Amino acid sequence: MDLNEELLSLREKNRVLSEENKELKKHLELLSERTKKLEEENQRIIDENQKLRLILFGFKPPKKEQRESSDDVPKSEPKKLGPPVGHKGISRKKPDRVDKTVVLRLDACPHCNGELSELEQTRERYTEDIVPVTLYVTKYIIKQGYCRKCGKIVYPEVPEVIDNCHFGLHFLLYITYLRYVMNLPDNKIATLLNDIYDARVSEGTIVEYLKRAARIFGAEYERIKKQMNELKTCHYDDTGQRVNGMNRWLWVFISAEVMLYYSSKSRSKKVIVEILGEEYNGVTVQDFYPSYDQAPGLKQKCWSHLIRDARDMAEKKKPPPEAKEFHEGLQQIFKDAKEALKQLGTEDERNSTYAAFVDRLKSFATKGWQHYDVIRLAKRTVKYSDELFTFILMPGVEPTNNRAERALRPCVVQNKIWGCHRTEDGAKNRDILMSVIGTMKQQGKSILTFGKERVLKALA
Repeated sequence: MDLNEELLSLREKNRVLSEENKELKKHLELLSERTKKLEEENQRIIDENQKLRLILFGFKPPKKEQRESSDDVPKSEPKKLGPPVGHKGISRKKPDRVDKTVVLRLDACPHCNGELSELEQTRERYTEDIVPVTLYVTKYIIKQGYCRKCGKIVYPEVPEVIDNCHFGLHFLLYITYLRYVMNLPDNKIATLLNDIYDARVSEGTIVEYLKRAARIFGAEYERIKKQMNELKTCHYDDTGQRVNGMNRWLWVFISAEVMLYYSSKSRSKKVIVEILGEEYNGVTVQDFYPSYDQAPGLKQKCWSHLIRDARDMAEKKKPPPEAKEFHEGLQQIFKDAKEALKQLGTEDERNSTYAAFVDRLKSFATKGWQHYDVIRLAKRTVKYSDELFTFILMPGVEPTNNRAERALRPCVVQNKIWGCHRTEDGAKNRDILMSVIGTMKQQGKSILTFGKERVLKALA
């Protein structure tokens, strides 16, 4: 009897312990779920804190974070694809000219083969297409004549051809366009000519004709070079390049009328003096590279470079506390200067406005900045404050050097596509042809149309 009672007691204890175990497991699950929610809430608070810090310093969160929304914020409707509501569609306009007119009519009904009575109403449809072309071959029969007076055999000159060249003027201009406007490498030019025109040319042919083009336009290049020291305003800039495995500098000098590319071993002011002349008295627009400081001419320093450096400083991962204020202050001064320029008329107004903005910029730059990065940019601002507002004194001068930077960009793209130049002559040829093409573009002309006139003049 005692054993049975003990057995029952043990069973009861086992039941109680089992129930306690179940309760503990439920409690543990509740704690785990609560811990998970607390961890998620903690991570959300950390992310929210980071976003608030970015907003505090004036930065937008990354686009990926902008797209992601938290659980408690309803997701916005996705942006409508296509044109905005109410936008009127635009189709291609009818051609201004018609090269060929085709009249279409039916002799019988296409459904029942019945007789048709022609109606007065008609429909029109225009089709624009590319006509397949091939090389245009011209055969010249050159008849000679004997002069009885001087005893010489004479014959007429073949018009519009290049001496000792199988291909003609348009071929020369076309491959120059493909090379230096469309930025195609030699092998791609040869492939295009062979596939479309059945020209059967090699890369070597392309190279030789580009050399010939550079020799033909060499005199025009020298004329542009001599014209540089007569310019009232000139933008210039430089970029690195590799020529025959060596470091070289590609310079660009550009105005509203002409453009000059020039390869040099040097990045010093000697290049500027060589192109513009020691006595140059116009206005030059440039960035803050120190070698430009002693170059000839009245200077306008580039506002874009200064504001961009201030913006980059303010967008650092851990920006200086003063960076945003410094960046916005520079932007505001520049904006006010451009607005004030619109109201100026007389020379006295320009001089007084120039002096006022120089004083304002110096006062802003010497405000008492604390961080060394801000102090560095502030010192540069003070140093060049007199040269940052030349555009107020001189009508027509641009406050930025974007013109020269845009002119260098195609050459940078070419280097990425082609690689470096293998010879100094190759770089020189590029300078010549890019200068002529760029000058024509500045004057609203195309190498394909106006280049022929220049070539014939050079050949004459």
